[in-house]
Amino acid sequence: MGGNTITHALGAISEHPLILVIIPLLLMLATGIVVWRIMRLAVKKQYEEIRQAKDEAERANTAKSRFLANISHEIRTPINTIMGMNEMALREDATGVPKGYFMSMMNYSLDIRNASESLLSIINDILDISKVESGKMHLVEQEYDTQDMLRSIVSMIRMRSTEKELIFDVVIDELLPKRLFGDAGKIKQIVLNLLTNALKYTDKGGFALHVSMDEREDDMCKIRFSVKDTGIGVKKENLDKLFTAYERFDEVKNSGIQGTGLGLNISRKFAQLMGGDLTCKSAYGRGSEFIFIVNQKIMDKSPVGVFREHDEGTASGPYVPLFVAPDADVLVVDDTPMNLNVIKGLLKPTRVYVTTAKSGEECLEKIKETRFNVVLLDHFMPGMDGVETVARIRESYPDLPVYALTANTTVDNDFYVSKGFDGYLTKPIDSRALERTIMENLPPEIIKKPSKEYAVEDMKEIPPDMRWIYDTEDLVVEQGIKNAGGVSNYIFALNLFLDTIDENAKIIRDSYGHGDIRLYTIKVHALKSSARIIGALGLSELAAAVENAGNKEDSGFIDEHHEKLLSDYEAYKDKLSRLHPAPAKDKELISGKKLQDAYEALSMVVPQMDYNSVEMILNGLNEYELPPQDDEKVRALSKMLKSFDWDGMEALIRQ
Repeated sequence: MGGNTITHALGAISEHPLILVIIPLLLMLATGIVVWRIMRLAVKKQYEEIRQAKDEAERANTAKSRFLANISHEIRTPINTIMGMNEMALREDATGVPKGYFMSMMNYSLDIRNASESLLSIINDILDISKVESGKMHLVEQEYDTQDMLRSIVSMIRMRSTEKELIFDVVIDELLPKRLFGDAGKIKQIVLNLLTNALKYTDKGGFALHVSMDEREDDMCKIRFSVKDTGIGVKKENLDKLFTAYERFDEVKNSGIQGTGLGLNISRKFAQLMGGDLTCKSAYGRGSEFIFIVNQKIMDKSPVGVFREHDEGTASGPYVPLFVAPDADVLVVDDTPMNLNVIKGLLKPTRVYVTTAKSGEECLEKIKETRFNVVLLDHFMPGMDGVETVARIRESYPDLPVYALTANTTVDNDFYVSKGFDGYLTKPIDSRALERTIMENLPPEIIKKPSKEYAVEDMKEIPPDMRWIYDTEDLVVEQGIKNAGGVSNYIFALNLFLDTIDENAKIIRDSYGHGDIRLYTIKVHALKSSARIIGALGLSELAAAVENAGNKEDSGFIDEHHEKLLSDYEAYKDKLSRLHPAPAKDKELISGKKLQDAYEALSMVVPQMDYNSVEMILNGLNEYELPPQDDEKVRALSKMLKSFDWDGMEALIRQ
């Protein structure tokens, strides 16, 4: 009965072909719906995962930016102290300072400056790439002097190329417009990075900077910067990766070269931000050429003419402030005592009166007590920070000039202006920027030009009676003047170098003989710096090579070059002998009483280690003709004084 029913039903279906079509379609539709729902759920899940990943990436990027802002402040703040204090040390008056001590301090300070500038450059690279990636990097366009901008670039590279004994050619198109409008800071950073790379990766030959105007239309021009070197070059397969962040090639070959691997990536992004481009052509083993092209607006179409590396109208020499204002009152607010000391020290030459505060709360109290011309306010402080403090200041003093002090370079001027500041100064503090900021906010009637006592501290050229120095073998006088910071400092450095040859050579010779490589290397390092300061570049280069061998404990290289180093060093006794002319023959013979009085005075001041008094007494004895035995004794005392051998002097006086 059941079987008949099924058979009957199948027969009925077979008699309706349409049903045979509909059923498979329904089955397919049902399958499609199931598949669609499964795919929809999968896509929805995948979308949700992507959204979560995007949110996590954005949170990570925000955290990274926050971290970089914090680490920027934490690192740049101590660097500000290092560079600021070191700048003050370099500015100190050397009058009356023991020569040997002063030379050592100068060498140490120059090394500190070089190392801190390198560290700051690395930090700036990391912060710049972060700002570029986050879209916070903006152009800061302004009018600038073409020749001044190029001169500042060349001067920063010239000394380093000379130290490395590389040829550095500079070819500037004389038809370049005299004044342009654009982001000179970023252009300078790009070109400096290209030149620094050329310097680092070139061991023989040299490199060149060519600047030309490729096109000019109405008030716009296309400027081409070309940096070509004879260095190691780049392999063809690495050219595409050259401008990638953090990429470095030939790690083994370039293991001694420092850097972040960010410079070229940042430079290309800067170029593109300005509507320009940065490209490279290279032959591996033969050198590279980097070409940076950018459009600039012409402000003064007069040609720059012949490029001069040095501004002939600018006097060199000891530090001279931009202004003097004894009646100006400046308030500096920072929770770090060292930062307060740095700014006070940097402003000392201007003679402005500096009041300090360590917190936002103390700042508000000080403002109530005194009418300040300018307030310099640290951004990050415990308790009431700079932003909160300036908001409170604006409630009662809307027109008081207030500038933020910050080590955070991830924010720009617009941020600080929006918070109520008049602008900001970055740490490490640039002394010139600091002075300009204060001067711009002072009433004209209290600003004074630096008096003659500042302006005439240095000579503009070597005195006529010392022109023989230009003919001295193995001495590059122009480079020495630049390294020493002016003619007066150069003459002082020459005398100091000559006066310390005997003692330093003895220490180098003795430490070599005793196998004390550490002391030997330290003294050779000092010689490297001292020789560089006076322009004895060949001696400096040899000392650098021997120092490097000492650091590597390469005794073979030291043994091979030790005698030449000493002979080249001691040869400067003869080369510079005219600095100490022979004593006049018509000196008055010293009386027995004066000589005895001098010895008695020495016997009192030597045990007290009173350097200035001993030097004054010995200089007084040199004004007279002394008996041969006493003349020899005074010369010995002078040498001992330079090496701070107080025990030796005391023993000699007792004889």
